[in-house]
Amino acid sequence: MKDSIHPKKSKLNLISVELAQHMVNAYKEQRGAPAAKMRSKELGKKVEEPRSFWVSKEALLELMTLNKADGIRFYYAIADDYPGFPLKKTNHKKAHTVVMVATRSKDPDNPTMENSTDCLNMPQKSESAVGNGGKVGSVIFPLAPSRAGLPADELDLCPPPSPSEGLML
Repeated sequence: MKDSIHPKKSKLNLISVELAQHMVNAYKEQRGAPAAKMRSKELGKKVEEPRSFWVSKEALLELMTLNKADGIRFYYAIADDYPGFPLKKTNHKKAHTVVMVATRSKDPDNPTMENSTDCLNMPQKSESAVGNGGKVGSVIFPLAPSRAGLPADELDLCPPPSPSEGLML
């Protein structure tokens, strides 16, 4: 039981909204714009790069529960046609995205990036880890404001939030 005099130290590393804005703008200019230009040229039409993704608390908790995980690692990725996995929505072709993988720490009392292992193909015999097509693995590919956990090309890209509903970085 935690002592109310000595509460658990926060693991959050908070930054100011101003710094977040600078970082998001730098990404858009240095990575997003060049990637959109290159994709537009390759695809022969003007496209924009996704600039954010959203995942519900329920989807995150489900991913972590399925894997008895204590963290999630985000991998940068490219949506495209891959052997055995054709894209269903061509407007996502070659778009950058993120793959989320549940992680489990070697030291459950102190989960950190350094001591965490990806829970790929874990649990190996669990029915809940078997996805579409009978392939095993607990990886999700989010890009949409809802239904996180479905393949990204089955969803619409996440639009920027409405300025009337909150600040947009």
